[in-house]
Amino acid sequence: MSTTTGRRRPRLVPGLWAASALSAVVLALGVSGTLSAWTSAVITNETNTAATAAAVILKETGPDGTAAKTQQTCFSSTGAANIYSCTNINKYGGITAPLAPGTTQTTDVTFSNVGSANASSFVLTAGTCTSTAPTTPGAPTANNLCTTPADLTVALSCSLGGTFNAAAPVTGLVYPAGAPGSLATRTYASGLASGASLTCRFTVAVPSGASVLAQGVTVTQPLTWTLTQ
Repeated sequence: MSTTTGRRRPRLVPGLWAASALSAVVLALGVSGTLSAWTSAVITNETNTAATAAAVILKETGPDGTAAKTQQTCFSSTGAANIYSCTNINKYGGITAPLAPGTTQTTDVTFSNVGSANASSFVLTAGTCTSTAPTTPGAPTANNLCTTPADLTVALSCSLGGTFNAAAPVTGLVYPAGAPGSLATRTYASGLASGASLTCRFTVAVPSGASVLAQGVTVTQPLTWTLTQ
């Protein structure tokens, strides 16, 4: 009878296998950091702010050139770069009621700074005056009303507030009755604070002694108002 010689394989106790496996898992978790208390770091910024600079915004309120004199409102901020061409406010009164010798028409226009910044100056720049006469064959040449104050004059005066006060005109924005073509740049050096208003009155007149050669003529003049911070 033959016998098998050699070394016998050791037998592992089941509990030892389990302990070894658990140790391996713990070691692996420790290396990967899953069980570590240092796995993340967090900072939350609750206050992140930015602000835009304050600006001046010009609001204009006044009548159109219709017989009803309907009040209109324009804002400089309606246009790009805070520049807007307001065509529905007529400071000279319009042409629906032509002026006869010895008559006038008065128009009040209010300007307000509705921006959050104060303005250091408020400037009126008068553009080129155009006198357009009827083209009637054989008729004598009409007078140029832009340059003939004996036939038509424009006067300007402004006061602080939402209504015109003739007793308290502001320095700079005054033009005594004269030819519209002579209206040059006018400046209110004190400007307008945020929320403040200024009202200007335009008076257009045809003197009682106006020449008949002033008949049927239309005067047009652009006016630009600039509010500067």
